[in-house]
Amino acid sequence: MSAQAGIPVIVVTQREDDVEAISRSLRNAGQAAHCQWVQDARSLPDVLTAGRAQLLTVAVDGDMDRLMHAIDARDRLAPGLPLLALDREASEKTIARAMADGAQDLVTLDEPQRLSAVAVRELRAYWTLREVKTARAENKALQEQLAGLIDEAADGIIYVAEGIIANINPAWLELFGYADADDLIGTPILDVFAPESRAAIKGALVACNQGKWSGHKISVRVESSDGGSLAVQADVENSQHEGEPCVRISMEPETPTVVTPAIAEHRHPVTGLFLREHFVEKLEETLAGPAAPGATILAYMKPDDMDETRDLLDPIVSDQLMQDMARMLKNSVKSNDLYGQFGGDIFMVLLSRGTMRDARAWAEDLLRTVRRHVFEAGDKSIPMTCTVGLAQYNPHNDDVNSLMTKAQHAFRDGRNDGGDKVILLEKDGSVDRGAPAVAVEKVKHALMKDGFRLVFQPVASMMGKSRRMFDVLIRMMSDDGKEIMPADFLPVARQNGLMKNIDRWVIGNSIVFCVKDRPTLLFIRLSEESIPDRTLVPWIDKQLKAYNVPASQLVFQITEHNAEEHLKEAKELAQQVKAFGCGFAIEHFGMGHRPLQVLEHIPTDYIKVDGSLMEGLVRNREIQKRVRLYIESAKAKNIETIAERVEDANTMAVLWQLGVEFIQGYYVQGPEEIVLETA
Repeated sequence: MSAQAGIPVIVVTQREDDVEAISRSLRNAGQAAHCQWVQDARSLPDVLTAGRAQLLTVAVDGDMDRLMHAIDARDRLAPGLPLLALDREASEKTIARAMADGAQDLVTLDEPQRLSAVAVRELRAYWTLREVKTARAENKALQEQLAGLIDEAADGIIYVAEGIIANINPAWLELFGYADADDLIGTPILDVFAPESRAAIKGALVACNQGKWSGHKISVRVESSDGGSLAVQADVENSQHEGEPCVRISMEPETPTVVTPAIAEHRHPVTGLFLREHFVEKLEETLAGPAAPGATILAYMKPDDMDETRDLLDPIVSDQLMQDMARMLKNSVKSNDLYGQFGGDIFMVLLSRGTMRDARAWAEDLLRTVRRHVFEAGDKSIPMTCTVGLAQYNPHNDDVNSLMTKAQHAFRDGRNDGGDKVILLEKDGSVDRGAPAVAVEKVKHALMKDGFRLVFQPVASMMGKSRRMFDVLIRMMSDDGKEIMPADFLPVARQNGLMKNIDRWVIGNSIVFCVKDRPTLLFIRLSEESIPDRTLVPWIDKQLKAYNVPASQLVFQITEHNAEEHLKEAKELAQQVKAFGCGFAIEHFGMGHRPLQVLEHIPTDYIKVDGSLMEGLVRNREIQKRVRLYIESAKAKNIETIAERVEDANTMAVLWQLGVEFIQGYYVQGPEEIVLETA
């Protein structure tokens, strides 16, 4: 309707003056009207049928039957059209009666301001109603179109409302072997997932419902109708089903490796893992490349008593056991791990982890998985265990042969001790201490010549808190400009009493970084040697004042182990740095003997749940309960929680469910990126 044409209004009255009065009232209210005068109420049905009226006014003149006839015609021919009764007088009683009969209101010409206000109000309500109807119609059409697309989609899709399956598309039913969606609609969504995947999918659903999950695919297993399960990548996002909010889970099978004839000759015919020769070749390539942060470990794994088990079974059934073992191994490794089958029943894995504790936690979780699994061998159910030997790679002393020898030695120690255990040999352990990775003179030279550099690992919010938080890491630079990892020079510094000097170098340069970059928070770790140093806190205070950096930008952190070993000194240190505004944190939390007691004694602002607890967190309920206890205990004391070394979306989803507030690790990409959507 153009502005010049005006708003179409029907005026049912015997007086032309009424028509002019209504037109004038609307015009004064800024709404030009085109009024159609209907003198005889009996012709109103024809006018309603032919016209495009947006407002109907009926002069009652004390005759309520006239109003009732108009309302009846409106309801039959133009439902929803606002109708105003027009009378000589308007009392509360007459207004109430008119509205009870079906009019939107009753007005008089003696109160033109009220007349125009009521008319504009009803017009706007009518326009809004039309827009809503149009939007609903468009939305319905889109929903029907989307439903058609979903039915034709190649990916399996499930709609979930409040944890219950609301709809399933045909592709999902076909993928998992179900005949009828009605068999699953109305059942809990967690029931379709394998037990080890339920914590991750539940965490993703909770985060999605709260608007904190965006674009993170998780790896899960879905149980099929025949009792088996299939590994899929699941994309969880907010959606609608039949006009109601819900969560949509799109699933596609994990892409299998395309085994060409050239690749097949390097793989075991039963398990599909790399064979010995090819695995060793890949191992040499990896070890010859750039050193990875953290620890590199070779795992040597073999089922216990496998020779005796083979004697009881035929070869085909024995192969099935190896297939099951290989599948569990594949499910346990990360994307950057290298794994293969070194012999008939010997498996090897090259792990990259933050610490040796992480590697041990990975191996113990794998042993637990094997121990709990019931291996079906023909008509027999066979329990099995295995032993894992772990050896840390020392790039300065190890080659492939020496590393494999150490891992095999560790395995034999575990097997000779009864099996079903993890034995770990660090690179400076009893097998081969080797020469120091970095000479002490090099470390001293780096201190004098500023030969270190800082690396800032982002700490991301899980709860939408907008903070630029970083964990401060240190690297030493070699003469040819290459980075030397802390594991190679900090032990030398510790043995030669240089840790306090390195701590102060890190603190001083972190303060300079605060001046340049202005982060919200920097987490700076202090060594065991700095905890009892009574000159440290006055020096920190002096540096902050010299550079005019707010103390609130720095959080000093010590390990839980050091906090336990130096409880009195750690408590005093925390009190002192907090006194002038710095924060205090305990890292590697959950690894000591009495973690919760440490919180009772040391005033702290943050705890960092140890990264080794992230290994197996997705599948292991005991670890989940343990981490939840730490988080709830911390929150009861207004202590914020950070999870260390988070490396995949599944772990992040479980942490969300457990209530962790921040995460750090390889899954947090880039210094600015927050991995969860902010509120």
